[in-house]
Amino acid sequence: MYLNLRRVKPIVRAITYLGHNCFEIRLGNIVSLFSPSVAEQIGQYRRLVKSALVPRNVKECDMIFLPNEEPANCEPETVKEIAERCFSSVIAPKPALSRIDLSERFKIEVHVQDKFTLKGIDVEVIKAIHPQSQYPVGYLLKGDGLSIYYAGDTYSFTDMGRIRCDVAIVPIGGGAVMDPFAASSSVKEMRPKVAIPMGYNTFDKIMQEPNEFADDLGSTTKGVILKVGQQLRL
Repeated sequence: MYLNLRRVKPIVRAITYLGHNCFEIRLGNIVSLFSPSVAEQIGQYRRLVKSALVPRNVKECDMIFLPNEEPANCEPETVKEIAERCFSSVIAPKPALSRIDLSERFKIEVHVQDKFTLKGIDVEVIKAIHPQSQYPVGYLLKGDGLSIYYAGDTYSFTDMGRIRCDVAIVPIGGGAVMDPFAASSSVKEMRPKVAIPMGYNTFDKIMQEPNEFADDLGSTTKGVILKVGQQLRL
């Protein structure tokens, strides 16, 4: 795998960090957004780092993935605005979809262990352990010769090490999700080529040092710490 943070064209495989749990992932001609949220207030906490996502500027989005119904991951008006403009499919568990005032033709309800192909991308729905959510999930995407695991909000779980992917995007904020140590331990079992942390330093309760996560991964996996708005080319 070739890693390059510099701007090159054409963009065929890229991951852009937009803040907290939000990412744009490009695989070939398909653009997906994960957990798009821009609100300055996340639940009871004020956002310390502004989102790089500007919903009105999104002109291309084929799929929107939501891991659960919580405000940090499911912002109904943002999802609705982007989906209606871009004709995006919204993939999510029922508790998240029920919060979004959107035509049913855009919605795809998922359950753990579902496997399907959408717009040329293979999608597998992975379980997540997050008691604060009604039905949390993660996603494994495969397309354009690359596999990407987006963990969503989750604690580590026993069979997480069985997930096989090229890139793992995992939370490290602690509290209601994995902390840096638990996340790095899980990633070492998965053995991806690249691991990217998310869900940290957005508000006071989840302040972490991401280098603790990256430095603990060992030699098999490269830890890539993206700044908000930064893009990783693959």
